Amino acid sequence: MLVSLPYGRSQLTGHVPEWAVTDTVVPKQWQTTSPENSVETALKQPIGVPRLGELARDSHSAVIVTCDRTRGVPSHVTIPLILKELRSGGLGSDRIRLLVATGLHKGETMTDVRERLGGEVLDKLEVEIHDSDDQTRLVDLGRLSSGTPLLLNRSVTENDLVIVESNVEPHFFAGFTGGSKVILPGVAGTETILRNHCWNNIDNPTSRYGMIENPIRADANEALRHVSRAFALNVVLDDQKRIVRATAGDPRSSFNDAAESVRLHSSVQVKDPPDLVITTNGGYPLDRNVYQCVKGIAVPEGILHEHSRIIMAGECADGVGHQDFLRLLASDAPEAVYDKLRQGEALIRDQWEVQVLCRILHKTPVCFVTRPELASEIKSMHMGYAQTIEQALDSAHLSSGERVLVLPQGPMTLPTWIRSQHKSG
Repeated sequence: MLVSLPYGRSQLTGHVPEWAVTDTVVPKQWQTTSPENSVETALKQPIGVPRLGELARDSHSAVIVTCDRTRGVPSHVTIPLILKELRSGGLGSDRIRLLVATGLHKGETMTDVRERLGGEVLDKLEVEIHDSDDQTRLVDLGRLSSGTPLLLNRSVTENDLVIVESNVEPHFFAGFTGGSKVILPGVAGTETILRNHCWNNIDNPTSRYGMIENPIRADANEALRHVSRAFALNVVLDDQKRIVRATAGDPRSSFNDAAESVRLHSSVQVKDPPDLVITTNGGYPLDRNVYQCVKGIAVPEGILHEHSRIIMAGECADGVGHQDFLRLLASDAPEAVYDKLRQGEALIRDQWEVQVLCRILHKTPVCFVTRPELASEIKSMHMGYAQTIEQALDSAHLSSGERVLVLPQGPMTLPTWIRSQHKSG
C-alpha cells in the first residue's frame, strides 16, 4: 500500500507491505468556504461582547497579539480584517501595535513576520517580537490562584484593547492550541511559563489532546482576566491550512466554541489498538524542528498496546530546534531522565517536551524519518533513525498480519478506541 504523508511543504511517500493490515484515518472533512467571509462573519457576530469596532471607540490604543512561525495562522487574511474593524471605531494604525507571541520559542525574526503578513500590512504597524527573558518588557502581576507567578508583556497590560488571534487545533498537553494560550505562554515571562509547564501540570491526566479543561489552560484563562479589555479571533484550518471556520468575541467563550467544533471533526475511532503507527506533524510549519514533532509522536499515545511501535515523519528544516531539549534527552536513558525530572526541584526549559517524549519512549520505540543531517541527533535522543518509510518499517520488524495505522494529519487527529475490546498484542 502506498502512503503519502505531509512533509515540510511537500509530501513523503512510502510503501507498506500488502500483507500488513493497514488503515489510514483522517479527521472529517470540513465544508469549504471563503476564508475572508468566515472571518468577516465572525467579527460581525462576536460571542458575548460588542463588535470590535465598538470596543475601539472607547479605546485610545490597541495591541494585536498573533502567533509565531511555528503556527499556521494565515495572518495575511485575518489582520487586515481586524485592522478594518479597528479603523471603523476610530483607531488608526499609529495607535495599533502588533505583538508576536513566541513563548519560549527562540529565533523569530522580522523576516518570518513579513512572510506571514506581507510588507503592506507591516509597514503600517509597530511590531514587537516577545522575549520572555526581557525583564524590561515584563510586568509583575502577582500570582495566579495556582501559585504561578504572573509576568506578562507590557503591551498587553498598557494598551486599552487587546486582540488575540490564533488557530485552534488539538494540542498534546494544553488540549488545544490558541485562545488564552496566546497570552500564557505566548507573551508571558520565562518564570511564568516554567511554572505553568511544571511536572505535575504536564502529568495531570487531563493535560492531553482534546481536553478543553486542564491545569495548563486554567492558568492561561486566569491570566487573561488580568487584561483590561480583550477580544479574540479564533480560526480553524483544514489540512491545506485554509480557514474553514472562525469564531470571535469573548476570549474564553469564542475559543470553547471553536475547540468543541475541532474536537468533533478531529475525533476518529479506531477499531483495534495498532501494532505500528505512522504519524506526522502535518507538514509545514509545525514540522519545522524535532522539538515540535513530539506533538506528532504523542498523537497515538492513548491507543497503543504494550508492543506497539511508532514511526514519525517530519522534515525538520530547522533541525532539532531547542538545544536544552536535545541536551536533556541525550543525558541518560528515557526512564532515567523521566525520573530525574519528576524528582527535580528546579524547573528546566523544555522539560515538558522531554517529559512527554520520555513517557512515550519508556514504553514504545520510535523511529524518526527525517533528513540524514539529523541522524546523529535523533539517535542521541534514543530514537531510531531512518531516511525512508521503508527503512523505518524494516527497523520496526513489521510482521505479516500486524495492524498498521497511518495518521497523515498527525496532531489534527484525535484517535480513540474502546478499551474494553483491547487485547494485548
